[in-house]
Amino acid sequence: MQIGSPTPYEREIPLFPLQVVLFPGGLLPLHIFEPRYRTMIEFCLEHESEFGVVLIKEGNEVGEPATPCKVGTAVRLLDVERLPEGRMNIMTGGEYRFETLEVQEHLPYLVGRVRVLDAPDEELETALESITTETEKLYKEYEILSSRLIFAWHPPEESPTHPRHLAYQIGTRLRISLREKQALLETVPLAQLLTREIEILKDQNRRIAFRLMAQNN
Repeated sequence: MQIGSPTPYEREIPLFPLQVVLFPGGLLPLHIFEPRYRTMIEFCLEHESEFGVVLIKEGNEVGEPATPCKVGTAVRLLDVERLPEGRMNIMTGGEYRFETLEVQEHLPYLVGRVRVLDAPDEELETALESITTETEKLYKEYEILSSRLIFAWHPPEESPTHPRHLAYQIGTRLRISLREKQALLETVPLAQLLTREIEILKDQNRRIAFRLMAQNN
């Protein structure tokens, strides 16, 4: 199988281990300066391939190849700004969650054989209606409370109504640790993901409301 050539559920894509957890629908700007990743981006441009953003489990972003977590998000290149000495500023957009089945190290950068995790949309609508409604309510409250607590906090102009897109936006916006975000990313059944986000939102909303009350006293 050639890198970037899709099958319905499995494909091979370059992997980029980072200290970042990205959800589908999110935007991620990156400055590319290491030769191995400049080579990787050139490959993606030439072959119109996505690459996988994966949280580092062990190691560092720079230097020896890091050990990535198994679940990550594939991204597409949205914009490339070429800089002197082969460096680049790129903008990427999250596409889909994947699980890494195998990591290959025969190239300067890692390549993963990955399995697409998300189920088809038609399986979602009616079964998740009530849980989506509760999640939407708590998430709107979270954005309002956060904007009152943090001066530079700007809620999105629109919140998604599709349960999957809503779950991904919440994962992006929550102010929690990378490990907690990774745990959300790895929660594959959408009902379970929304349920866990409801728990986190309830806790976050209580904490923010308490801090606001303390500020006003």
